[in-house]
Amino acid sequence: MRKTALIALAVSIALFGLAGAASAGPVIIDGTDAEEHGGVAGGANFAGWLYFQKGFENLLPAVTNAQMQAVCLGCTGNTQSAFASSFDLATKPALWTRTTVDGVVDITSYFAGTFPGASLANTGLLYFPTGGNTSGGITGLELGVINANAVAVNTFVTGGGGLFAHGEGNTAGAWGWLTTLIPGIIPVESGGGANLALTLAGIAAFPGLTNTDVNNGTPWHNHFAGSFGGLSVLVDTTSGPAGRAVYLGGGSGTVIGCGLPGQPACPTPEPATLLLLGSGLLTLGGLAWSRRRSS
Repeated sequence: MRKTALIALAVSIALFGLAGAASAGPVIIDGTDAEEHGGVAGGANFAGWLYFQKGFENLLPAVTNAQMQAVCLGCTGNTQSAFASSFDLATKPALWTRTTVDGVVDITSYFAGTFPGASLANTGLLYFPTGGNTSGGITGLELGVINANAVAVNTFVTGGGGLFAHGEGNTAGAWGWLTTLIPGIIPVESGGGANLALTLAGIAAFPGLTNTDVNNGTPWHNHFAGSFGGLSVLVDTTSGPAGRAVYLGGGSGTVIGCGLPGQPACPTPEPATLLLLGSGLLTLGGLAWSRRRSS
């Protein structure tokens, strides 16, 4: 009985740890301005808007906080049209809705929980549109509000919310929220064409995405260097040079900032977690066997 109880306890502890990691939400942070390079024709999205749609199709089912509202912060004009068409035509779980919160006053109200009908508490997925490289994208002043609420964004994702963000280009305050959460990350203003490919981590996180999908969002304008915190490289370049990280994120269980004071612990890679689980079971099983022999 003692051996069985110890093994059950080990399994419970391990599964609790895995469940805790899996409670976080999915993330795609890319360096594209997909809204600017696509459209809709004959009831179907094409080019960048099709990639945008595919992003929703992969992110929405992986949200784990039980909320089903996608919120764009700072969408107007062409960006609002792209957000609406890509979301509306996406194959997604029933009951998902979308809303837009635009302007400094309203975005501030959203984070304060006083905007009518939309707050972090009832949001399933946050979308940050392109800044600087598209018409109707997020402004520097709007980014300033998001930057000031970087910790709230991190808490939202850690709690199971999804995040979808496009490139921020030369906009004032570009990537301030990301560099706050991951001080070692370096967003680079660069660019390239259809020279992108999913990494193994990208394929594992979002098996519904293809290389064609991600290249539909090109040309791209940002890549990332330095430390990536809790994020994985989902898509990198195949040339010019190869290996630049253009998409970061991950599926359910992804956190952005991790390991710093006030942030969650960085997730343990799955193989290591399984190895530790096996070692724990063997150790506890051995202790139980030894105790039984001694008895």
